[in-house]
Order: sequence, then C-alpha cells, then structure tokens
Amino acid sequence: MAVSARILLTCLPYYSHLVPVLVPVAKALQRAGHAVAVATAPAMADDLARHGIEHLPLPHVRTLEQLLADPAVLSSPGMPGAEDEEAADTARAREEPGALTKAFAGPLAGIFARDLITAARRWRPDVLVRECNEFGGYLAAVKLGLPRAVLDIAPGTAAHLPFLHDTLNAELAALGAPVADDPARPNDGLLASVVPARWYPEPVPSLRCYRPDDPGHDDFAPLAVAGLGTVAHTVVPEASRLLAAMALALGELPGPAVLSTGPGEWTGPRPSNVRIVPFAPQSRLLGRASLFLSHGGFGGVQEALRAGTPMVVLPLFADQPANARRIAELGLGVAVDPAEASPEVLGSACLRVLAPEFRGRAAEFAGVVRELPGFDVLAGDLAALR
Repeated sequence: MAVSARILLTCLPYYSHLVPVLVPVAKALQRAGHAVAVATAPAMADDLARHGIEHLPLPHVRTLEQLLADPAVLSSPGMPGAEDEEAADTARAREEPGALTKAFAGPLAGIFARDLITAARRWRPDVLVRECNEFGGYLAAVKLGLPRAVLDIAPGTAAHLPFLHDTLNAELAALGAPVADDPARPNDGLLASVVPARWYPEPVPSLRCYRPDDPGHDDFAPLAVAGLGTVAHTVVPEASRLLAAMALALGELPGPAVLSTGPGEWTGPRPSNVRIVPFAPQSRLLGRASLFLSHGGFGGVQEALRAGTPMVVLPLFADQPANARRIAELGLGVAVDPAEASPEVLGSACLRVLAPEFRGRAAEFAGVVRELPGFDVLAGDLAALR
C-alpha cells in the first residue's frame, strides 16, 4: 500500500498518555497506509516497540520520575520550588494549575520543542499531532509551519490555557516563532476527542469526536475495578494512604474486586475478595465491572464512559477535579474529597453508585460513544490536514 501522508505524534513520556489513545491512533494511521511515528522521551522505546510503532527519541526529554529525582532540575528557573511541594496536598493545589503545570508549558516544553524540531527536520512530517498535555509539539509546529491537530486526552486541561498563555508565548519568542494573541491558539485546528460532545460543558468550535477501538474483555468479571493510575504514585504523598482505604472499602463490597497498586511491594490490607496487583488490564476489565473507583484521570474516565461503568472518583491534581465535577453533573458517579476518603466514606460512596440509576445513565452514555465514528475515520481526517 502506498504511503499517503507522514503523521508525527507527540506525547509526554507517561504510559497513561501514550498507550490508551496515541497507540490506537497510530495503529489506525498504519492501517490506512500512512507513515507514522511518535516523538517522545527515550524511556518510552520499549512501549512503542511492543506495539510496532516507530519511535523518534528526543534525547533531552525526561520522564517525570527522572525530573523529580534531579535537584538541579527542580531548582532551575521556571520549575516548582519547595513551597509548591508543601502545598501539593491542599484543596487549592488540586483545583489550580501550579508551577509544575507551567514548567511543562515553559522550560520543559522548550526542551521538547528543540529536540522535536531537529527530529522533524529529519523525518519530514506532513502533519504534527500532539496530545493536549504536551506543548513542545505546539511550539515546534508553529516554528516549522506544520499543519497541526490535538488529541484531547484530558479535556479539563483546556481551562489552563489562559494561565499558560504568557509562558507559551515566551517559548515561541525564544524559538523565533510568531507569538499568539489568543490563549486558545494551542487547541485551534482539529481537536480530536475520545468522548461525545456532551461531555464538554460548553461548545468547542474545532471539536470532532471519535470512538476509541474496542479493547475486548478479560475473562475475569469483577464487581469493581480500582486504582490511582500510573502518575499519582510519583507526585501524590497521600497515594499509599488512599490505596489502603480503597482496599478496605472494596473489601466490604458484595463481590470480587481488583485493585491496581502500582510499582513496589504492597504492604497494605488484603481483603479476601480483593485481587491486589501492581498493574491491571483496566480497559479490558471495565467492560464487565459494575464500578470504577479511581483518582479521576481522564484516561480511565474515558475507558469507563466507553464501557458504561459508573464511577467513584477521588480527584487529586491536574484535570481530575474538573473530571469529577463533570461525572457528577452527568449523573455518572460521585466524587469523594481525598482528605475525607476513609474506608467507611469510600465504601458508602461505592454502594451508592452500585444503584441501578447510575448503571442506567452510564449505559446510556456508552451508547452515545458507540455511535461515534472510529479511529479509522480520525486517521483520514488527520491525513486530510496536510
């Protein structure tokens, strides 16, 4: 099959940003005969190789774990200082973007963009597609004059764009690229969502919605699936306490549950009905589960929306408070303040969400997801941008 277009995808070097959405989009582009590569940190090489996707390693881009382990990085201009770490577990810090958010749109985005510009000049893409949290792709596309699109894997982060406007413009100016008047400019052009438009509280002019690929189902059918994703363990000091409370709450449910605890040895409670694992095939389990208990990261949220699984969420940072509010507004689950997340409070919330009305609303929303065009249509829309 002749190659029709060269599409370069970019993402932050997190499993949850890469595998649930970017990898299926890349596979859809491959099926359509397009050349596709993903530009991100060298640390993501194994994940991309496992899926048969070309990797453009950006040599100076580091994972969050690598950044937080380097005191020189944390103390450099534009990076968060000790005062931000001290406020990491406050309600205000949960709701408002802070220094780390600005760093990923400022100095870290600049590093990403410079590596990406070098790689793109070699690889010569026709279109650049970034996931919405990754801003180096935006900077590089403007500098190179490339058509661009955004995979909206975290819709709540769009509210941060006015906060990041001056930071992004400073990075554009440093690259010798034209600055923007409109704070929403990073999301202009095609904004590709993986949930229906009704998820968005306000209309979004450039929005197009698509249905992610069906992940299939695991043979095991738990009543509940739970976890805090792949990032919270690194940045949230209270993660171990919350996981222990989740385990005990799941232990009171009238059926089996799966709790993903992340890397490291689990020393917390082990109720007899709860399967404790470092990592669970979440998307495959949710299709047969009746409840999803999580931090409300959008990767898991969109998987639950697709599966028709009601949710209990403990929003911790970034877009998670916005996701929790939207879940509650749509009647698809309930939110619990992490500061109040005792086993008793969580157990009560879980039993409430197991009620038929939540299941009915979640099933109806999943029906809307099934009516969306698939990623093969998205592949054609991306290629048409060149």
